[in-house]
Amino acid sequence: MRHVTLLPAVLMWGVLSGCVSETTRLSDGRQSGELEFKPAEAAVARMNLGLEYLRRGDAEQAKFNLDRALSQDPKSPDVHLAQAYFFQSVSEFEQAEKSYRQVLKLSPNHGDGLNNYGVFLCSRERFEEADVMFRKAVAAPGYVQVADTFENAALCAIQNKQPQAALDYFRRALEYSPAKPRALLGAAELAAAQGDETGAFDYLARYRREHLPSPQSLWLTVRTAEAQGRVAQAQQAGAELVRLFPDSEQARRFLANDY
Repeated sequence: MRHVTLLPAVLMWGVLSGCVSETTRLSDGRQSGELEFKPAEAAVARMNLGLEYLRRGDAEQAKFNLDRALSQDPKSPDVHLAQAYFFQSVSEFEQAEKSYRQVLKLSPNHGDGLNNYGVFLCSRERFEEADVMFRKAVAAPGYVQVADTFENAALCAIQNKQPQAALDYFRRALEYSPAKPRALLGAAELAAAQGDETGAFDYLARYRREHLPSPQSLWLTVRTAEAQGRVAQAQQAGAELVRLFPDSEQARRFLANDY
């Protein structure tokens, strides 16, 4: 199976409209306005700004704003999570791990923190530890990105050469999000590798009902149809692959009969 990058939870919180609020009080019989600084809200705004700079590739401004966010709200697990993501992005892996551990120290059931720490650990080939984090994330109260985390667990299991565990995780992801494209194609590829062409066709059919063709979906159709002796179906899928994605690796392999 081709390598697929695991995805951290989306690290962009809603930007608050302001960090300073105005209060009106009566003083000596007159109204007077006071500006009240709210550090937690300021930290969220700084954090979002830092993440936006990171997205644009400006690591220096990203670090400046994330450091400011941390100074404004040092007990925010979300800010520490953003710091962890920053350090991971610039290959400061020791600092990244410290930040991930601080997230979970402040909030042990932080679902995004557990998921992202799992992604980090898998990228460091610490597969068993990553699996523990993924399992904790899906069990965290109120955590909603369960399908994404099961998918990450599946991709990590593939990297750890555990295809059956990966297939089981893909199936769990599809229980929560039945049309999830990467999980459908991942399950199809693993089923085909196990010789279960019927199961692979079922996942591919589900993919076709919900999504446009992709090089991977068409290539999988070619391979599973060939394995079942459905030559006409394999050739039809291959022709569509070459027509829609002529420059893809899968199209080149089809034309070279490299199945």
